[in-house]
Amino acid sequence: MISHAALSNDLTAAFFLRPDDRSWLKDLLGGQVQFDVPMERYTTLGVGGPADALATPTDTRTLEKLVSGADQRSIPWLVVGGGSNLLVKDGGIRGIVILLGAHYKGIAETGSDAARPKLRVKAGTRLSTLCRYTIDHGLAGLGFALGIPGSVGGSILMNAGTAGGSIQDVLTSVSVLWPGGRIERIEKKDLVFGYRRLTLPGWEVTPRSGEINDNRKGVIVDGVFVFEPGDAGQLKSDARRIKKERRQRQPLGKASAGCFFKNPVDHPPAGRLIDLAGLKGNRVGDAQVSMQHGNFIINRGKACAADILNLAEIIENQVLARFGVQLEPEVIIVGESNHATKSI
Repeated sequence: MISHAALSNDLTAAFFLRPDDRSWLKDLLGGQVQFDVPMERYTTLGVGGPADALATPTDTRTLEKLVSGADQRSIPWLVVGGGSNLLVKDGGIRGIVILLGAHYKGIAETGSDAARPKLRVKAGTRLSTLCRYTIDHGLAGLGFALGIPGSVGGSILMNAGTAGGSIQDVLTSVSVLWPGGRIERIEKKDLVFGYRRLTLPGWEVTPRSGEINDNRKGVIVDGVFVFEPGDAGQLKSDARRIKKERRQRQPLGKASAGCFFKNPVDHPPAGRLIDLAGLKGNRVGDAQVSMQHGNFIINRGKACAADILNLAEIIENQVLARFGVQLEPEVIIVGESNHATKSI
């Protein structure tokens, strides 16, 4: 998933990473920064052009210096978690892509209420790791998340979920690192949840694209979750059943970003509309509508982002023409269609 933070600036705007910007990044991060890195390596769809810089800060102080310095230099930045629910265009991403490293992975018990056990989970932790932890420790409430890929931070930002529930059902607070080094704990009452998104105070969301135009540029570094005591044996049995059902319904072994479109309000689910429109199996290049689930676009191996976007446009147009329903992407789409170059 796209993770932890919003887009710090318009990543589609004309921007070029200058030589002195690259030198600054090398001085700050040393071996924890790479340049011109293909994003196909970091997305579950397996597509995406190069990021100007890919940074993996190893501690909070370095992360703070990175985002503060980028803002001072007017360098756009984006934090990426597991790379699911994310489509990077073929021209790549201008600016800095930030991956949170091992320092941002971990699970710890917090609080003393045995009837309402809580866990503080760092943003870089895999959601699947958290699911396994809760099952092994007899903590109920996260069954809806079984099989959802990505990081905890991305899951928080996207309010990840299924028909059985979503992150907002178990999240009680988040910690946000603001440029300048201040870490703020924001309680649930001050968080605004929407369908597959979370808006922090001060963030503005563009409804159609789902992109966040934030004017405070914070990074989610952890979340606190609350659970109910449960029986570990029963939870394991339930998990096996849920995973089996998902494998039957969804192409979990294929390269995809998960459900591509949001389910429209007061209409059948997006996957059902796509199925009824006769679009299962449709292809553009190596991008294909899954035969197993209509709301999954899969990469058969050699698709590019343009193939996927063109197929998505066909789906939108066909569903609108047949049913009068305008589908909206659930997947976050970032980057440029073409990578321009500039002599400096």
